[in-house]
Amino acid sequence: MQQPTAAKATATSRLFRVRFYDGATVTTTAANALQAEQKARRQRPGFVETVRILKGKC
Repeated sequence: MQQPTAAKATATSRLFRVRFYDGATVTTTAANALQAEQKARRQRPGFVETVRILKGKC
C-alpha cells in the first residue's frame, strides 16, 4: 500500500480567514482548517475564535 505524499496534500489549498478573540484576523492558505489555524497562530499568537473558508477564492 502506498503512503500519501506531501505534494498531493498541498495541491488542494484553499483560502481561510482566521479570527482571533481580540478581533484581529489573518488570511492564509492551507489544505484544511486545522492547518490554517496552525499557520495563523505562528504568524500571530493568541486564542482563535473562528476559522472560515473564503468562498470563491480557491
